[in-house]
Amino acid sequence: MSNSPELDSSYVDHVAKLERRLDTDVALRSAVGGEFLAIGKLEYHLLRSRGLKSGHLVVDVGCGSGRLAFQLAQFPGIRYIGSDVVPRLLDYAAELCARPDWHFIHSDGTAIPCGDGEADFVCFFSVFTHLHQEEIYRYLREAHRVLKPGGLLLMSFLEFRVPSHWAAFIASVDGTREDRHLNQFIERDAIRAWAAPAGFEVRSIHAGDTNYIPLPEEVRYESGATVSGAGSLGQSLAVLQKRRTAPAPPDSGAADAIALPSVHPAPAAADAPALTGDSAPSSANDAGTLVNASTRAHVPPGGSATVGFMIGGTSPRRVLIRAVGPSLSVFGVAQPLAHPVLELHSGDTARATTTGGWKGTAEIAAAAQAVGAFTLAPDSADAALLVSLPPGSHTAVVRGASATDTGEALVEIYLV
Repeated sequence: MSNSPELDSSYVDHVAKLERRLDTDVALRSAVGGEFLAIGKLEYHLLRSRGLKSGHLVVDVGCGSGRLAFQLAQFPGIRYIGSDVVPRLLDYAAELCARPDWHFIHSDGTAIPCGDGEADFVCFFSVFTHLHQEEIYRYLREAHRVLKPGGLLLMSFLEFRVPSHWAAFIASVDGTREDRHLNQFIERDAIRAWAAPAGFEVRSIHAGDTNYIPLPEEVRYESGATVSGAGSLGQSLAVLQKRRTAPAPPDSGAADAIALPSVHPAPAAADAPALTGDSAPSSANDAGTLVNASTRAHVPPGGSATVGFMIGGTSPRRVLIRAVGPSLSVFGVAQPLAHPVLELHSGDTARATTTGGWKGTAEIAAAAQAVGAFTLAPDSADAALLVSLPPGSHTAVVRGASATDTGEALVEIYLV
């Protein structure tokens, strides 16, 4: 994991001491910081909110005993590479996950065991917190090498601006920590300074004392405490994206979004991208087929945001349309539209309207997961429609529930 043998040796010794004192399962799950199941679920839902779907390759640097891997293992289509400096933890993770198609690889440097341009996600959860800054930057360059264009790097980190992170700093100062790992604090200016020359754009940064992970389920901690709606890893989070050949769209949390901004005081047709094909595409890379489009726009009081689109081919297509307002807050949007109303029009015909929240509808949630859309909390006030549309022109309109409502909204259209 690092170029510091003394740090790696300290971690190996720490794991060995835990296993001598505790039951094997408890020891190896505690070795990664505790809350094996709860934090693993939070990490999984974080990836889902950023577009993780079947067929994607996740590279989990510092995977430990498989906290994230254990949650991902239930999904056959997910591909995975985990690396760590402690062979004992890797053996445990491999046995726990029981995925012979996955790879758990011992690493004692800053090389990532993955080919060029193969990964969709590279994760560094509680990794950069224990490395020198030069090592962090080497890892950023390695992550750029292995990621596909547009792929995401997720890194958790400690920062002085979050009051709860001070406890870790003071414990190191006072020498009260059981282990002797380096606790590295990272400033946001450093992340931004590293990102550009390493080939990344900073998509978002979230403080550890804010809830930035949308949760479709209740997550229970070992103490009995629960979290629902949205949660946090406790550490702060930065999301970096490998630059594409063309400028990337604003961060919506959805994969391969295409920005089509259009704001009007009343419903009106926007330029229409074609969503084509007579059969469902197998991936976003199918030649000649646009599988989703999105735009983020400000909805003024009494106004609306509209997106026009076309269904190509000769047969009706099933389409998921979402108007995301409140859930944008977990991505750092300061003023999301609190109560979006979603209307669907075909020419002059009003086809459907939904308001008052999407209510966690199982069919809509399943469709969102199938197309790789980020997760919405079941009780959120975001709006969504799942409809079958004939070939031709259609318009999605988003407005506030009252004439005074205003804020940012994300309009998404997916072929299902």
